[in-house]
This record gives sequence, structure tokens and C-alpha cells, in this order.
Amino acid sequence: MSLNKKFTSKKVGYIDDKIIKKFDIKNIVSEKIVQSSKLDIHTNKHANDFVSLDSYHNTLMNIDKIISNPYYVEYDEKRNSLKYYGKVSQYVCVVVRLDKKEYFVSTFYPLSKKKIDKLISKKDPK
Repeated sequence: MSLNKKFTSKKVGYIDDKIIKKFDIKNIVSEKIVQSSKLDIHTNKHANDFVSLDSYHNTLMNIDKIISNPYYVEYDEKRNSLKYYGKVSQYVCVVVRLDKKEYFVSTFYPLSKKKIDKLISKKDPK
């Protein structure tokens, strides 16, 4: 865990080299992704969007698994973030901000597999 003036954080993963190359992400400062110990405060507004509170907490506790083994990843150039889509109890999107100093999980929220597949077909048509 690292200590920042604002919060304590823990490492939850790395940005894979394949993702860096695929999206041609420039100026990589670190491949490490951290999660604030207070992430639940920022994501609490999405808790009621989950099928249950257990599903929300299960996602919060398993963000590292979504990042290490995503169903799909996209780069949001406008927001300078990566969106990791995966499934724990249900399908979710974990947003990782690519800040100038560090890369951190900024939020996560549920969405359907159908929406993810639709997004994939738009972004990566075959």
C-alpha cells in the first residue's frame, strides 16, 4: 500500500503491454493500477444499480480479477481512461483513470452482457 496525502491505496493490477500497444497509449508513467481504500465512498451511488448489495461488495473486493482477466477493454481518449469490462457476480465496467502521476480505479458500475457485446460490435467490427 502506498500513502498519498488524500488517501491510502493498494495495487490492484497492471496495464498489460498488449493494451498499451493496442490503444497506442503515450507517456506511460507506470503500469501499476491502484485502488483507493475509500473507493466505496465514490461508488456508493452505483450500489443500488447492482442486483444486490452482495453483488456490489463482491465486485468491490474483486476489481483485481476484472483487471487481470477482462472480458473486454476499451480506451476512452476523451476522459483519458481505460474501461475494463468483466464479470464477478454480474457484468461490470471498472474505470481506470490514467492520471499524470498514477493510474487509479475511479469508479465501477454494472451493465448487461448484451450492452457490452453491442459496444464490442461497434468498436471492433468483424
